[in-house]
Amino acid sequence: MIVKIIFFTVLILISTLAFLPDYSGLPPIVSLSDKLNHTAAFTVLILLYKLAFPHSTQRIVISLLLYAVFIEVIQVFLPTREASMEDILADSIGLALGVLLIQTFYHRFFRYSNSSIKCNSADQEVVD
Repeated sequence: MIVKIIFFTVLILISTLAFLPDYSGLPPIVSLSDKLNHTAAFTVLILLYKLAFPHSTQRIVISLLLYAVFIEVIQVFLPTREASMEDILADSIGLALGVLLIQTFYHRFFRYSNSSIKCNSADQEVVD
């Protein structure tokens, strides 16, 4: 439950930052590098999404790519913002990094939490 709350909080925070007209009032860490911010945001989003909702990684990637495109489409209509294919590319790199982390660590730490034990015969157990 707490991971879902964190996921939605981060999603709202990222959406708010994406639609702000001006970054000048934000701390310097937020204004470090636009593309680095995109990459980091989407890496964090995919990791939280996977922990909060253990759907297939492919489904999560598609959902977050659609979210990235949505942000850029909305920015077309904001007078102080502009849409950028480079932003979507940076988001995609963040997702790829997140997928790599998921493949490396998620199954190592969480594989038994969703597994079930099945019996093939009376004296043999198989773990998925």
